[in-house]
Amino acid sequence: MSLTASVMFKSDRFDYKSDLPEEYNAGNRFYGRDVAEFLTGELKQQGLAADYLDEDWGWLVFSQRGTSPDFEVAIYNLAEHGEAGRPGFGEWGLWIRAYERKKLLGLVPKRAAIKVPTQILFAVELAVRAAGAEPVPWEFGPSDA
Repeated sequence: MSLTASVMFKSDRFDYKSDLPEEYNAGNRFYGRDVAEFLTGELKQQGLAADYLDEDWGWLVFSQRGTSPDFEVAIYNLAEHGEAGRPGFGEWGLWIRAYERKKLLGLVPKRAAIKVPTQILFAVELAVRAAGAEPVPWEFGPSDA
């Protein structure tokens, strides 16, 4: 049983063609900043406090501290990820993970992976629909298996 969830969607609403500013993604310049910004806003409207940042592999939406459950959504432009088969393709993948904060031996903070709660998956899918797209399972997306 996988703890993570992966969805994909097609949309020309988000940028996947323009020249990317060099300061994004530590010079790696991945598309998806506008996807992360949109998803963050939609999740906030649904009562899930979230923010986003650029990683060396792309864009990450994450729950703000104190949000339960703790979650992350990795954003991939599938042309860059090597799945769309050609550059400049408006197909996006979202890899969703969730965590529970615990204390090891009652002292040491620890974050343990948990199955993505239905409410988080539903919220992400609702955000994709708000963008005018239909989320579908990303069958060959990242997994924890």
